[in-house]
Amino acid sequence: MSWRGFDTARAAARRRPFDQLERRLVRHALAEGTDEPEVARRVAQLRYAVSFARLTTVQNPDGQEVDLAGIQGVHAQRVLDRLSPHLLSGSDLRSALRTSEEIVAWTVQARRSLLASVPVDRDALEAEVCTRQLVIASGGGGGAGYVYPGVFEQLDRLGLTPSLMVGTSIGALLSMFRARRTQFDLAALLAAARVLSWTNVFRVLETGSRYGIPATLRLYLRSALGSLFQTDDSDAVGGRRDAWLSDLEIPLYTVVTGVTVEALKHDLHYYERLLADDVRTTRTMQARAGLRAMQILREFLSAPEALREIVVGREPGTEDFDVLDAAGFSAAIPAVIHYDVLREDARMQRILDQLYARHGITRLGEGGMVSNVPARIAWETAVSGHLGARRNVFVVALDCFAPSAGRLAWYPFQQMVRQANVTRDRAFADLYVSFPQTLSPLNLVPSVADAMTAIRWGRAAVEDHLPFVREMMRPLQVVRDREGWADDTG
Repeated sequence: MSWRGFDTARAAARRRPFDQLERRLVRHALAEGTDEPEVARRVAQLRYAVSFARLTTVQNPDGQEVDLAGIQGVHAQRVLDRLSPHLLSGSDLRSALRTSEEIVAWTVQARRSLLASVPVDRDALEAEVCTRQLVIASGGGGGAGYVYPGVFEQLDRLGLTPSLMVGTSIGALLSMFRARRTQFDLAALLAAARVLSWTNVFRVLETGSRYGIPATLRLYLRSALGSLFQTDDSDAVGGRRDAWLSDLEIPLYTVVTGVTVEALKHDLHYYERLLADDVRTTRTMQARAGLRAMQILREFLSAPEALREIVVGREPGTEDFDVLDAAGFSAAIPAVIHYDVLREDARMQRILDQLYARHGITRLGEGGMVSNVPARIAWETAVSGHLGARRNVFVVALDCFAPSAGRLAWYPFQQMVRQANVTRDRAFADLYVSFPQTLSPLNLVPSVADAMTAIRWGRAAVEDHLPFVREMMRPLQVVRDREGWADDTG
């Protein structure tokens, strides 16, 4: 695994064990309580030591990146070996805390040596150790994803603003509402729900196909949501234009699948007509069309080497992708939902043509075929430094399509998606949230009442996790060279 020269697998092997150590430490402390001042102090010191051991790269104020992975390697392994028996192999907070004095002494010495031998800025180093970025990865699953705004709202109430949203399919569609403003505006999403209807979102009609895989249902996001995703531009006709990803207040990446010719088992007309007779009634669609769609997706998933993972917004040249186009392509399920850029838009066509040439693809399709819960993309983006100076990240992964015995009709397909890529990517989540209650995946345009119910389910599903998230995102205090805490980093 790599992205633009960044070795994800190597970075994960170096950093993820320390992520796990800190998560275990915090969960034990929350479960057992830290009312005793001495216990709280030792927990905090160990968290600082673990975070320091996790260091791989620090960016100085002048932009210089200082690689610490090698010089830190021996110290990091020493800390890992000392703490793992207590927090990873076993589950004993008190015995772990008894190591704190020793580990803190090692940490202070390692920090002193590092600052003396490497041109790293002390303030930048302490900021990397003590502060975190929050990234939310929202997965695909059709109408089941309407639980996500409930989670967004709960995190916003904690005062936590994501540094990045990454979404696949319905996760991309709902993440674009979260990314519009720094402070979450649930009212805008509900206002959209009030005006959405099946007929203004989906249409069954003959049309061309330029970039997307043909399908029976055509997704028309612009007619339904275009007014919500516009921005002021004095150079545009009328002073307004469609919003680009770069216009959003919170960065948003959407996952799409680049489909090569080798991945297409049928001619394009086959995908367009496959479900034509099955969308006349909802009941029929839920049965026959659902099974046929699963069969088509199974064909694509059986040839992963013919699929290309494309992260719109992160991929060079896609930073100014239209927001609605980015989400639309991510949600375009082969044979079921067709999304395309058929309008006369030279700018978007140029971006897409360059993307196609770079990856050697013939069509774009649903992102879940390559990463249905994009936690890995979220993690590697932050740790590679693509989000800015800080690399210390906490990834919340939301999975509305996790296998559930309560939905037997969907269970085989959910298992197939999990095996295809979710299990692999879930390893990069610091908090993975599945949902015991969701709307049907086929309830793509829910009523306001259904949407509100799903949002309440989302709030409830994350409620018990909030103390953990709050604590993991709380800035750490700096351990000073002698016993106690530093008032500054000098």
